[in-house]
Amino acid sequence: MVTRTEFAQQIAEIELSHTERALAFLWYYRQTQEYEERAASELANDLHDEGFPKPNVSRLHESLIRSRFTIKGRRKKTFQIDVRKLQELNEKYGDYLKVTKVKVTDAVIPNEWVRNTRPYLEMLVYQINGSYDAGFYDCCAVLCRRLMESLLIETYISQKRHHEIQNNGMFFPLEKIINYVRLDNRLVLSRNTPKTMNEVKLLGDTAAHDRTYITHQTDIDDIKLKLRRVVQEFLSLANVK
Repeated sequence: MVTRTEFAQQIAEIELSHTERALAFLWYYRQTQEYEERAASELANDLHDEGFPKPNVSRLHESLIRSRFTIKGRRKKTFQIDVRKLQELNEKYGDYLKVTKVKVTDAVIPNEWVRNTRPYLEMLVYQINGSYDAGFYDCCAVLCRRLMESLLIETYISQKRHHEIQNNGMFFPLEKIINYVRLDNRLVLSRNTPKTMNEVKLLGDTAAHDRTYITHQTDIDDIKLKLRRVVQEFLSLANVK
């Protein structure tokens, strides 16, 4: 993956307006997971940092509002790339990233479940399925653990209760989060969810830390149906669908 500076140098060779450069940066951030959203003032500073003339922030803001490529971000006065226009931008700038994106199946988690939710969730599921398809089962197991942990945290963030699973602003380790979730009377969970959470954690921990054990396809297959149920449950609880 190229750096932002390398990306900027490449788009400097094509004729773009201030707004088009800002959109290119916004697309770059989505692809690299650096930022989910960006304000016009932030994009103007980013462009100037990379050697482009600094756009007028007010005019850039208005242009981004009118652009067919953007939607409102979650923070005030921020923008995200409209996923419906993503393919058009992929075709325009994709070669500059020097990354070949392979097609993956829905082997573990249906990609559709996280489409149009959070860019990082989309990428996690893409990598989970891709690593399974390629036979990289240790990678798959670790990423399944990470996806589950992310969805647990997203659930508490969406309910504005994230401070309950934090200590000095840092989120608890996964084991402690699972124990908190299991005893949380304000979350209505399916009967087998607590057990599955522990199984997914154990699978990921073994893949990441066991010195000699290599994860097999059957290890993933044995748990993926239960994992799907947990993922679907917390996608709903986190209100990201």
